[in-house]
Amino acid sequence: MVLSTFYYFLVSLFLRSDAVLLVKPYPTAVPALWVQRRKGARVVIDVDDLDYAYSRGWFRSLHQRLQKPWPAWADIVTYHNPELLKPLRDFFRVPPSRLVQLPQGVDRDIFNSGSVQASHFPATAAWLQGTPPKGPLLAFTAHLNVACDLEPVLESFKRILESFPQAGLLVAGGGPDEARFRRLAGTLGLKDSVYFTGMVSPLQVAACLKASDAALVYYRDTPVNRHRASMKLREALACGLKVVATRVGEAALWKNALILSAPTPAAFAKAVLRALRVKKSPQAGSLLVKNWDWVRCVEKLEKELSSKCDV
Repeated sequence: MVLSTFYYFLVSLFLRSDAVLLVKPYPTAVPALWVQRRKGARVVIDVDDLDYAYSRGWFRSLHQRLQKPWPAWADIVTYHNPELLKPLRDFFRVPPSRLVQLPQGVDRDIFNSGSVQASHFPATAAWLQGTPPKGPLLAFTAHLNVACDLEPVLESFKRILESFPQAGLLVAGGGPDEARFRRLAGTLGLKDSVYFTGMVSPLQVAACLKASDAALVYYRDTPVNRHRASMKLREALACGLKVVATRVGEAALWKNALILSAPTPAAFAKAVLRALRVKKSPQAGSLLVKNWDWVRCVEKLEKELSSKCDV
């Protein structure tokens, strides 16, 4: 990230933009944004969650100091979850006139209920297509890092195997904690029932979802999860799956589209078992998906930029 500062700055010297968008309030791109602002561009910074809340101790304090100055410096600050309004005003000190709520969208060209091409399957999922588990296949998609709540999912899955001993869990995604999660699966006696894909592309994530019987979206009840707008939840619904989610943050608002549980492994396992016994997905999910098309999501931001830019 530090090295990218110089790359962004050098590239920015040779560009002229009407608007520039920073997708996280980190200082690494600020020199490039400063150059573009000097050339007349409007600066947009997206604050999509309480990113610093993933950290602890001294690193959390450093994380906060690195992020804090930049949203108030921007011309427009976008956010997804309404819960972010309070920290944006109180911590980041962003004037209300600069805030624009940007709904979280989904690339529906990739995440949809259509058929999947065999070439889109990552190696592990392709192998499962040839030798599928005799029981239901559950999908968990994530970047396997500090923000990933795979531990309670594995604990839940161990309980699920008591009722569906031939079930499989497909973990679509890689990351710095993948080796630790693999070891945990082995420790829990799940090695032969949990399948890790490693790093995957969005097309491969969609293929894994479409090959599964249900998607699992587990978030612990923490401040950072109450402020997020979940991409994995939206992607699974867009693929037409039954989705089992914990009743945390925005998920609680979509009770008619999801199968919800309390954020404990035992409650989550019961909800998954209930979902597996239901033949159809909740129909309300398709109505939500229509609102997540990016063309519709960016309309308000486009209007704000049009009023601020000389275009």
